[in-house]
Amino acid sequence: MDGIDKVILGELVRDGRVSFRDLAERVRLSPTATAERVRKLQESGVISGFRAEVDMTALGRPLKAFIDVRLRPGPDHAELEAALLTLPAVLSGVHVTGRWDYTLTVACRDVAELDELVMALPRSYGVVETNTRLLLRELAGSGAEAVTRLLG
Repeated sequence: MDGIDKVILGELVRDGRVSFRDLAERVRLSPTATAERVRKLQESGVISGFRAEVDMTALGRPLKAFIDVRLRPGPDHAELEAALLTLPAVLSGVHVTGRWDYTLTVACRDVAELDELVMALPRSYGVVETNTRLLLRELAGSGAEAVTRLLG
């Protein structure tokens, strides 16, 4: 990856919907050469996809939280993971090291829905302990600034 690829990545992180024509102007290449570089970045796995950022509050789910989960010994993690990701409030989850087995990111309609979810985890998913933390404020961006700093 050269300096032009880094600039392309930085521009795409800031605006993933930028046209090849506009991106080409920003990096001072032809649209064809720019498109070819983006294709190569995708093929190499540097760019893994493009997605829309969704405002969960606008979708009626303003209460975001992290739920740390500790499982009882022995459950099938693959089965648990699949089941958790079918729950409407669960946005994502990560398998972590340390005291907790998973940290879930959830978006709920209200406190009652969050409470219902936390209470359902031990009943239905082999969870022995949870720790819930409300998300008060997100720091700016979706990682775009970090990627830009990393690219130098």
